[in-house]
Amino acid sequence: RARAGEDPDVLTWCGVLGLVAGVAGARAAFVVENWRAFAASPHGLADVLDVSSGGLIYYGGVLLAAPVVLVYLRWKRLPVRRYLDILAASLMVGLAFGRAGCLLNGCCWGGPCRHDWPLAARFPMYSRPLLKLDGRVNPYSEATVWPSPVYAAQVASGRVRVPEGLRDAEGYLVPPAAFTPEQVRLAEEARSAPVKPAQLLGLANALLLAGVLTAFHRLRSREGQVFALLAVLYPITRFILESVRADNPRRFLRGELTHNQYTSLALLAAGVAMMLALRKMPASAGPLLAERRRGAETARQRGT
Repeated sequence: RARAGEDPDVLTWCGVLGLVAGVAGARAAFVVENWRAFAASPHGLADVLDVSSGGLIYYGGVLLAAPVVLVYLRWKRLPVRRYLDILAASLMVGLAFGRAGCLLNGCCWGGPCRHDWPLAARFPMYSRPLLKLDGRVNPYSEATVWPSPVYAAQVASGRVRVPEGLRDAEGYLVPPAAFTPEQVRLAEEARSAPVKPAQLLGLANALLLAGVLTAFHRLRSREGQVFALLAVLYPITRFILESVRADNPRRFLRGELTHNQYTSLALLAAGVAMMLALRKMPASAGPLLAERRRGAETARQRGT
């Protein structure tokens, strides 16, 4: 931000680098976690690269995007702590958009809940595309092949059953693009069993943290504290939210945690260590952009 005394163009580059590296890291983490399924897939690399099918792990994106951005800032000889503080709230805004995508895709779903719970969410078996250009009467796109992740998971667990009219003679699902009008009606009526709105809770949490970090930016006593606060608060909230999700269930009372909960504990420890380390560092990460430019201009004039 310009009001922070730094170059907005640098932040744009940080955003671009973080986005590319973040998606690559998030996808890589998902592939590693589900390597057996990808190794058995007949499509090989095509499935690995098919990000549109879902499958991104936020922490994996952070683990790759963070060093890429840090290397860029060091290469440009910029005050790293100051830029990390500026980027902290943006990370949470980006996560909020990601959780909105999870909601639309039906992934990262919550655990089961009662039908009459006010916040219960029920996902469709298939989602209609917002725009379809092939001119067919069938409302589904040729690219619509698989049911939504939460619906598919509940079918696999026996919690819901696929309407009989949507299977062929061999028991396989009929492709949505080949549905008859009656099959379209059956698919439109098919819904998942009610689940907790984990995606919406994650979205609200990300926006709340973005607001807290933005407010704390004016109250910090040392540069770097905003990012350190993020590294403390987010893993705490993520650890709790993992207990709401059901896409990677574990038994917390038995000491079984999800991979994201283990990562949250590690990040929390790093955040606390960062907070303690900042107490021994100078309050400022270095001169502001205007001061650096004046210094460079003075050095140039002396050299001439």
